[in-house]
Amino acid sequence: MNSRILLLASLLALGACSSTAAADEADIVAASRDKPNIVVILADDLGWGDISLNGSDLIKTPNIDRIGREGVQLMTFYAGANVCTPSRAALLTGRYPVRSGMQHVVYPQSTDGLPASEITIAELVKTRGYATKMIGKWHLGHHDEFWPTNQGFDEFYGVPYSNDMGPFDLYKDKTVVQSPADQKSLSRMYSESAEDFIVANADRPFLLYVAENAPHAPLFVPDDVAGQSAAGLYGDVVEELDRGIGRILDALDEAGIADNTLVIFTSDNGPWFEGDTSGFRDRKGGTYEGSYRVPMLARWPGTIPAGSVSDEMAMSIDFLPTIAAVSGAALPTDREIDGRDLSELLRGEPVTIHDELFFFNGNDIVAIRNKRFKLMLNAYYRNFYVPFEKYGVRLLFDLVTDPTERFSFVREEPEVVEDLMSKVSDMRKVVEPMKKEAFNPFDPTDPSAPSGPQLSRN
Repeated sequence: MNSRILLLASLLALGACSSTAAADEADIVAASRDKPNIVVILADDLGWGDISLNGSDLIKTPNIDRIGREGVQLMTFYAGANVCTPSRAALLTGRYPVRSGMQHVVYPQSTDGLPASEITIAELVKTRGYATKMIGKWHLGHHDEFWPTNQGFDEFYGVPYSNDMGPFDLYKDKTVVQSPADQKSLSRMYSESAEDFIVANADRPFLLYVAENAPHAPLFVPDDVAGQSAAGLYGDVVEELDRGIGRILDALDEAGIADNTLVIFTSDNGPWFEGDTSGFRDRKGGTYEGSYRVPMLARWPGTIPAGSVSDEMAMSIDFLPTIAAVSGAALPTDREIDGRDLSELLRGEPVTIHDELFFFNGNDIVAIRNKRFKLMLNAYYRNFYVPFEKYGVRLLFDLVTDPTERFSFVREEPEVVEDLMSKVSDMRKVVEPMKKEAFNPFDPTDPSAPSGPQLSRN
C-alpha cells in the first residue's frame, strides 16, 4: 500500500514538473513576442564584387541589393576564415575557429566536428523562446554529436558538406530525402523550405539560417534559367541564388513580419576559381583581402536606416554577440567571445567595433589589421606557403590609401609594425595549445572506413 502511495506521489510530482516546464517554455515564448525574427543568409564562395550593389556589371542581384538598399551595406566586412568549415564555425560561435578546433576543412572521411560544448547562435536564441531552423550546407561535422539538430537547431533541411564532396545527399533532420541531391534544383528547394518555415512560425520569434551551396563549384542551374546571365554559368548560378533570396524576402512580406525581422546576408569567404573580388588581392584559400573580404548587408526596417553605408571593419564573429543583443539572450561568460555587438553600428551610430582583427589560415595567424594598417605574415607562392618572418620580411599595407595591397610601408611605419607584432605574439601564445593537424583527404585511406554522415535513426 505504501509503495502504491509513493508511486502515485512520484507520478503527481513528475506531472507537476512537466507542467511547470511547459509553462516556463510558454512564458519564454510569450516574453519574446516583441523580439525580432532573425534570418541569416550565407552564400558559398561569393566574391565581394559579385553583387550589383558592390559594383557588378555582369551579374544582376536585385533581391540581394534590396537588403542593402533597405538597410545597411558594410564595405569592410570579413569572413571568419578563408575556407568553408572554419568560416562557418566562426559565424555560429562568435569565436576565431581555432578556439573550437574547427580551423581546418571537414571532409567526408573526417571524424571530427563542431564540439557540442560550443554555444551556437541557435542555442543562444532558444533560451529566449525562438524556433530555429538550419537550411543548406552544414559542413561542421557529420556524426550525431556534430549534426545541426544537436547544435541548437530544431529542424535541418540540407546537405552535410560542400557540393564537390560525396556522398552528396539531401537530408530532412537525419533522414535522407533525396540521393543524390538534385543540384540543379537545390537552391529552389532551400527557398521553398525557408518559405514553409516562415509561414509556420510567423506568430513566434524565429532564427532561420540559410547556408546556400552556391556559387561553390561545381556549378549547377535549373534548365529554365540557363544562359540568362551575362557572366556565363557562374552568373546564372548567382542570379538563381538571388531569386531564391527574393522568395524569402517575399515570404516575410506576405506573412506581415518583415518589419520585425533582421535579415543578414554575407558569404563564407572570397570567390574560388570564378567570381569577382572587385580588385582585392587573392581569392578563396589565400591570405590577402580577397580571401576574407565579403559582401555584408543587413535590413531591419525601422531600426536600421535604409540606404546606410559603413566603412567600419567587422567580421562574421560579430553575428553571435549581435544576435544575443537583439534577442535579449545572455552571452556566455565561461569562454572567450572574439566577436562584438554590431547593434549600434547597424543603427547608424559612429562606433568602433574592433581595434584589431586577426586573420587565420588553419592554425596560423597570417595577418592582423587595425583601422588603417594590415600586417601580413604569411602568403602563398605557387605551391609554397611563404612564412615572411622566416626570411626577415613583413608586409604592411595601408588599407586606406591602398586597399588592393600593392605596396608595403614597413620602413615608414616601424611603430605600427611593432605594435601589431606585439598583439600577434600575445595571440600566438593563446592559440598555441589549440593547434591541430589537418585531415589530408589525399592520403591513402582504408577503403572499408566509413565515409559521409554516420547518424543514428533516433
